[in-house]
Amino acid sequence: MGMLANRLLQTGAAFITLLASPVMAADMPVKTSLPPPAAPAFSWTGVYFGLNAGWLGANNSLVNQATPGVDQNVDPQELAALAGLATGDFSLGNKSGFIGGAGIGYNYQFNNWVAGIEADIQGIAGQAVNGSITSNTTTGLSSTLTGSMDTRWLGTLRGRLGVLPAPTVLVYGTGGLAYSEVQATTSLTQSDSSGFSGSGTGDDFAYLVTGWTAGGGVEWMFTQNWSAKLEYLHYDLGTTSITWQATDNTNGGVYQNETTTFHNQGNIVRVGLNCLW
Repeated sequence: MGMLANRLLQTGAAFITLLASPVMAADMPVKTSLPPPAAPAFSWTGVYFGLNAGWLGANNSLVNQATPGVDQNVDPQELAALAGLATGDFSLGNKSGFIGGAGIGYNYQFNNWVAGIEADIQGIAGQAVNGSITSNTTTGLSSTLTGSMDTRWLGTLRGRLGVLPAPTVLVYGTGGLAYSEVQATTSLTQSDSSGFSGSGTGDDFAYLVTGWTAGGGVEWMFTQNWSAKLEYLHYDLGTTSITWQATDNTNGGVYQNETTTFHNQGNIVRVGLNCLW
């Protein structure tokens, strides 16, 4: 009888322990995994510098205005006719070449907008553009006017304003000042059937010229400190004029006065890589 009682007690204790196990487990603290740290928010605010490279297509033109001078050895009517042959405008051709350089700027982000300012300077690789007007008349007059223009570097100072369709993507417009050194020259040769010949050359000059530029682009910030962009710019450096004279090759007298006006404009498509400080 005593043994049976002991067994009943042991069995009851085991049964109670089994029933109590879920309750005890429920009272134990539960270990939970912490959420991963949030990724840092991208910010476009700050100073940046970068490199750019791409394609430039320039469309340059020339206008020459000639007025007759005084030459006792040439008939006044012929002087007027020669001046008419030297007057006109023509394209200097489209210069296409590589453009590349560096820039620096500052962005300020407010909500989904980014405003900033950027300055850059780049060199241009390519040949000078050339053009000419050649005229021959039934009266025996002959005239050839030639021109050449070269733009070897270009700088801009522009404002930028854009919107963020996504935190790392900026779509922007840009515009401001463009400046460059333009090198140009022009020359004239003329003759008639009686043996007259005259010629002249406009001074080969290099002037710092200014104008405007405008365009737009898209920029992608692929890390917090680095971004890549694709950009289009149109630039117009305005007109530059020089005055010069054509002389009689026989007696050296000035028989014609010239004013040549050059116009320089073009388009740029380029890519860039920027580092945000």
